[in-house]
Amino acid sequence: MKIKNYLLLTLIIISSIIVSIVAIHFKDSVYSSYYTSITTTPMEALPFKAMAQGVYPWTEPEINQEEKVDFETIKGNETTIKEFTTVDDSYFDDALFIGDSRMLGLSQYCQALNSRATFYAEKSLTIYDIKNTEWIDDGDGNKVSLAKAIEGKHFSKIYIMVGINEIGTGDVASFKDAYAKVVYGLMYLQPDATIFINSIMHVSQEKDTTDELYNNTNINERNEALKEIADNSRIFYLDINEAVDDENGNLKAETTGDGVHLKAAYYEPWHQYLLSHGVE
Repeated sequence: MKIKNYLLLTLIIISSIIVSIVAIHFKDSVYSSYYTSITTTPMEALPFKAMAQGVYPWTEPEINQEEKVDFETIKGNETTIKEFTTVDDSYFDDALFIGDSRMLGLSQYCQALNSRATFYAEKSLTIYDIKNTEWIDDGDGNKVSLAKAIEGKHFSKIYIMVGINEIGTGDVASFKDAYAKVVYGLMYLQPDATIFINSIMHVSQEKDTTDELYNNTNINERNEALKEIADNSRIFYLDINEAVDDENGNLKAETTGDGVHLKAAYYEPWHQYLLSHGVE
């Protein structure tokens, strides 16, 4: 009888140690919403609190973690305003580029960036897709979420360009809100990363004057909203249109075939703009 009691006690101790190890390992990721401090939340209790809400160690992290963590906590005490500086292509060795067909074009036609940086880009991608869907090929034929794709990776710069496909969906305020959630979620998942919001690229004058939806008035309204997300400390707004516009604020006619996308030969000005807008 005593032997059985000793075995039971041993199993309880071993189980408690295992549970505590699991809790310590995941307290800053999957269990972050359930952990405050060691004095208020014993490590052994942490997995059981999460389990009661259907959260397990293998639960996939969410990109919109800012709903659980206050943004002031995410950005910390960093308030130093930083200035843009000129960099070389090695700056992008640890960079991630996320975006729609325009960003996809940058990966296809700018070898200097594609050979160094990681690109997650897809035609017709929207800010809502980035946050809510599994859209990235994991290399094994499966689609995974952005949060899953960057799990275990380290990026010090993240560039985003989406926005043209969202025009006509919701309003400017809802677009800005969704964009901010993605930015803050990325800051949570990649705490060392500087975020670069690329402006929505303008359309050509012909497209601007003939399309009631995809025109530069609507694009400018949304770009103004994106500027408000930037803090020039960890989040920066890049006005890519400075590199591709004509004197009237339209996408240069000779650079585009459809009024929306750049021709293959005209991605270099965007590349050069990025080189002149690094942040150290």
